[in-house]
Amino acid sequence: MVSASGMNVDYINPFIEATVTTFQSMCSLLVAREKVFLKGNDQVNYGVSGIIGLAGEAQGAVVLSFPEDTARKVIGKLVGEEFETINAAVVDGVGELTNIIAGDAKNRLAQKGYKFDLGLPRIVSGRSHIAAQSRGVQCLVITFKSESGPFSLEVSLKKTG
Repeated sequence: MVSASGMNVDYINPFIEATVTTFQSMCSLLVAREKVFLKGNDQVNYGVSGIIGLAGEAQGAVVLSFPEDTARKVIGKLVGEEFETINAAVVDGVGELTNIIAGDAKNRLAQKGYKFDLGLPRIVSGRSHIAAQSRGVQCLVITFKSESGPFSLEVSLKKTG
């Protein structure tokens, strides 16, 4: 099934489910999906983002983005520490969380018969950075809320072949 954005919803739901499950199991955080919308070219990401490229029967990327305050709190819950600032441990934690979510979603997609390969996570930090979108590939943004603060998941996948 294809959504109005032209993106197969079979590709998107496993990422949403993986995000909810990962935050609950790894960070003891309940998260709730808020909004789903198409990303515009001028929208700004939060302060810290983990990005993983995907290849296979569709190609694109998944971006997990946090405001700095949320990143510190979420990664603090993940590793059992408190962080006053964004440091190497927080940045590494965002990469690890992104990797766990992407791996979980890849497994969920495999159960539906889809085959994807994951790249290594890259981290971008700094206020108001913009993660570039692939040309011609629409990006779906899913915003979440949690007791540690808001964050978003961006999924942009285009069927290959």
